[in-house]
Amino acid sequence: MSGDAAVDPTELPPGRPQRELDIVSLEGLEDLVDNDAPGRALIKSRDFPELYGLEVQPADIKVVLYDANSVDSFTACFVARMALGDSARYEGVDRSTVVEELSVDVSGQVVAMLGVCWSLEAMHDLVAECDWLLIVETHVSVMRELEQFAYPSAVRILESEMGAGALAWNLFYPGAPVPPLLRALEDAELGRGALLNATAFADGFQAAFDLEPPRGELHCADSAFEEMELMLDGGGRASIIRAVEVGAALAEGIWAECQEADSRRSVRALRSFPAWRCALVNLASPLAGRVAEHLAAALAAEGGDLAEKRSFAAAFEVRRRGVRVTLRSPPGGPDVSEIARQHGGSGRPNRAFFSAPFDTWEDLWVQPEPVLWDVVAAGPRCLSLRRGELVAVARRGERFKDAPFDQWSWGCRIGDHSVEGWIPTLAHTLYVATRSAPATAPGIQVVEEGDLLVARGQRGQYFWGWNHRGGCLGGGLQGWFPYADDTWQPVHPASALDFVTASSGGA
Repeated sequence: MSGDAAVDPTELPPGRPQRELDIVSLEGLEDLVDNDAPGRALIKSRDFPELYGLEVQPADIKVVLYDANSVDSFTACFVARMALGDSARYEGVDRSTVVEELSVDVSGQVVAMLGVCWSLEAMHDLVAECDWLLIVETHVSVMRELEQFAYPSAVRILESEMGAGALAWNLFYPGAPVPPLLRALEDAELGRGALLNATAFADGFQAAFDLEPPRGELHCADSAFEEMELMLDGGGRASIIRAVEVGAALAEGIWAECQEADSRRSVRALRSFPAWRCALVNLASPLAGRVAEHLAAALAAEGGDLAEKRSFAAAFEVRRRGVRVTLRSPPGGPDVSEIARQHGGSGRPNRAFFSAPFDTWEDLWVQPEPVLWDVVAAGPRCLSLRRGELVAVARRGERFKDAPFDQWSWGCRIGDHSVEGWIPTLAHTLYVATRSAPATAPGIQVVEEGDLLVARGQRGQYFWGWNHRGGCLGGGLQGWFPYADDTWQPVHPASALDFVTASSGGA
């Protein structure tokens, strides 16, 4: 027909329209989810093609392992207990557990890990012991690790868009609507905010019910299971209402706690992620995640439009000989699950956690470094600093074509993290002589082992600066000093700070 567009005979016909299920309507959640809520379409259910054609099915599970630090994981265990009863055994573990520490015998059994995973080494040991291993995991960081975990007897069910409890319900009760309480807990776990009063529910649930998942083996009639069963009565709508009421009552106190934490927080950088800025606070509170969300948003707001891509928060609590860390980042911010994964934890892009030994905790962070001499900004992207000020350094030892002998560091002044720039690397690096070195030419000074050097410049194999010998903290001996890779080594920032603090004059 005249005027019609030409048809390409090689072009494929349009694909078959995909039917999108409205899970909210199917599960009768209209009273809990606003029609215009952006997260409404994110509520989902699924089947399990991972199990198609296999000899093992959920009813065959004999051992259930869950994360004793996670309500969501314990909820998944409770769903398994509803389906399996006393035909299975249940045990709360953590992510550092190994096979030898289990109370239950897994040899030759079908084992399910619901919302919990171990190190790959420990997982290898577990899959070698049991007959089948079903891994139900929802944390993005763990899912990345499990890409390397492939065994014929290991079934990986990986789903980052659902909570472990709701996913377990789909697994054990296929086709049945997920109870509203499990959807509310899923919403809180994901930080999705799809349900009405999502923030109030998340704030109030723990305070309303004080549910602490037990650690170790649980009997089928354990009181924790009975408590969960009461909460889930009638789908758990009454429990949702109660949690929302408690959360609303706590709102003013939560805001005050956020403000108090904001007044105490410091801005630090992790050694492993030095370009990201962290609002760090010591906080023992069941609302640590909520407070960390506030701190992350506040830090991002301080730094302008691009700051959210580099800003996150960490609320830490010292427990026995370890440190429990809750991580949060704003939408569009750093993927904190990468931080958690590097330190043996897990999580999602904006919500994660990990634990660290107390004696290594401080070593995770970039240490404040003292400025050894007055620095005048050499350009618009450089900082001016006074001797004795502290800086946080993200990168060091960079060189530029127009000044090949000079090394530069990128960082910010402690207490003014919003302004970053370049400073001479030598300005914040105190050196100690690890061996003696003779004067190799006229005008070159002798170096004795243990000398401290405040260097102002470098040319080839020589430093120009002040040598502080024998504990003398005055002006020091000025001149050129021989430099080789093993002659001078940087002093730890804490020792450099002691040097600057004790010095009454100097360079």
